[in-house]
Amino acid sequence: MAAEKEQRFEFQSEVKQLLDILVYSLYKNKEVFLRELVSNAADALNKMQFEFLTVPDLEGRDRELKITVAADKKRGRLVIEDNGVGMTLEELVRNIGTIAHSGTLDYLRRLKESEKGGQADLIGKFGVGFYASFMVAKEIHIATRSWQKDAKAWLWKSTGENSYTVEETAREERGTRIELQLKKDEKEYLESHRLKNVILKHSKFVPFAIYLDGEKIERREAVWTQPKSKLADKDYVDFYKFLENTQEEPETWLHLQSDAPVQFQALFYVPKTSFELLGLMKEDPGVDLYSRKVLIQKGSKEVMPEYLRFVKGVIDSEEIPLNISRETVQNNVRIDKIRKHVVKKLLEHLEGLKEKERDKYLAVWKNFAKNLKEGVVNDFENRERISRLLLFSSSKTSGDELVDLKQYVGRMAAGQKEIYYLGGGDRAAIERNPALEIFRKKDYEVLFLTDPLDEFVLDHLREYDKKPFKMTESADIALEEKTEAGDEASLKDAENLVIYLKAIYGEQVQDVKISKRLVDSPCILLNPADGPSVQMEKIIKMMNKDYQLSKRVLEINPGHDLIKTMISLHQADPAAPLLKTLALQLLDNMKLREGILSDTEATIARIQQLMLEAGGTS
Repeated sequence: MAAEKEQRFEFQSEVKQLLDILVYSLYKNKEVFLRELVSNAADALNKMQFEFLTVPDLEGRDRELKITVAADKKRGRLVIEDNGVGMTLEELVRNIGTIAHSGTLDYLRRLKESEKGGQADLIGKFGVGFYASFMVAKEIHIATRSWQKDAKAWLWKSTGENSYTVEETAREERGTRIELQLKKDEKEYLESHRLKNVILKHSKFVPFAIYLDGEKIERREAVWTQPKSKLADKDYVDFYKFLENTQEEPETWLHLQSDAPVQFQALFYVPKTSFELLGLMKEDPGVDLYSRKVLIQKGSKEVMPEYLRFVKGVIDSEEIPLNISRETVQNNVRIDKIRKHVVKKLLEHLEGLKEKERDKYLAVWKNFAKNLKEGVVNDFENRERISRLLLFSSSKTSGDELVDLKQYVGRMAAGQKEIYYLGGGDRAAIERNPALEIFRKKDYEVLFLTDPLDEFVLDHLREYDKKPFKMTESADIALEEKTEAGDEASLKDAENLVIYLKAIYGEQVQDVKISKRLVDSPCILLNPADGPSVQMEKIIKMMNKDYQLSKRVLEINPGHDLIKTMISLHQADPAAPLLKTLALQLLDNMKLREGILSDTEATIARIQQLMLEAGGTS
């Protein structure tokens, strides 16, 4: 075509529809237009860098490769310029005038038919990064000149309607200059502070200098892209402080660089402080998703499961489209593969920390135990792996000492086939529970569950190392201990008392039995086989006031002095008022200990009566 003439081109049909949607419809996040233009400029600079490496005598290699952003408030124009590879006429028409992506037209038709139409997030559907500029600009000019020798410079113009023009222009330097004539209601993008915030949010790790209105914007090296061998602890710590805008150092970190199943680089940090533990609101996801060092999603919910929301850091993959949308992320196979890989590696890192740097892991556990327990409940795929990270106090620990399940199994007693646990409000309350007596005698370790979440966790785990979890208060427990009930006549007397107690208690209990597990206590209330603990039931009742507590099994110890007294009273006179009073109080004592006593007034009156009788004034 003649150099002095302007040529007019029609947009590809898909582009026409796209521009119509962009220009006349609302868009979720208009500021991404600047991210897209900066990213395109960075790509052009990357290509130029490559040409310098492959073409030895290429001119201009001594000049700084840079991106310049400048606002002209008087003319209402925003300029983004780079000195990268630039474009030839053919490249300009191909790159700007068409959208090369299968399925584009079909998608646009469905989008138009959709009730929400233009509300959809188009970025990422088919490489529409440049066109996002028409959300804020009423007219765009592109002046570009290719790096190739004797290349001509070209000027591209469009108002975002049906066509664009291209003509030869004067430009001495290689590279591309994009000039946006902003719409009246988009003048915020002429303010330096607004532009700087957008650049720092999305493009602070772009590997080239960015100048805004003549001032060089501070940028940081993308530490996650560097070889681990070249990084010291200080580099990791300094980057964390920059990333999280904090002076606090991280507790631990993990640097991943993977080529399979998907190529990506990642850097994760575990903080020293949990804001949720401090009583503040639930934390937002802490891992950002990048593509080629450009931010795609801040705090992405797709790259890390919710229970690991406390983890901070970045994931960067060149295999993720730069312009990926939120909807696409949720259905992206590569994202799913990355997620599975990084979760596995992160959990393995924490396990290694537990084995090799116990004190450091204990600090992580103190802050984020609840998160990991959430993982057991919600992450079926990694449940077994997370179980290795769990810590408990137990009947064989003291103070702040904790035991993990691997340690527990490793020191199980000979003949022990189950992992035993017992819940309660605190350690002192658990240690007073009569259910522990037989386990102490047999020297069986019992896990102490002081967190309401713990029982949910063990319920979801079911077993560890093929050894099932068993509640010590379960009525069907396999442990037995011979009682000192005496001869058959004495045992028969105890059985008669059991029959009496069943009649007195009626529907208050599921059953009454002679205990083969109690050592020092007169009696114990046990949970029905495979039933929830009383602690669990109290939590359920808090959520549902109509919930009815399970009927429990009462076991009595015929060798205890109190039970012996009741047996004697029953032998002398089964209808004795004192025997009935003792029987009712026996059950209420157990209910009181477990916090499920409902009729306190009757209990107090009965205690006062017993006190009077003990004093001989009844």
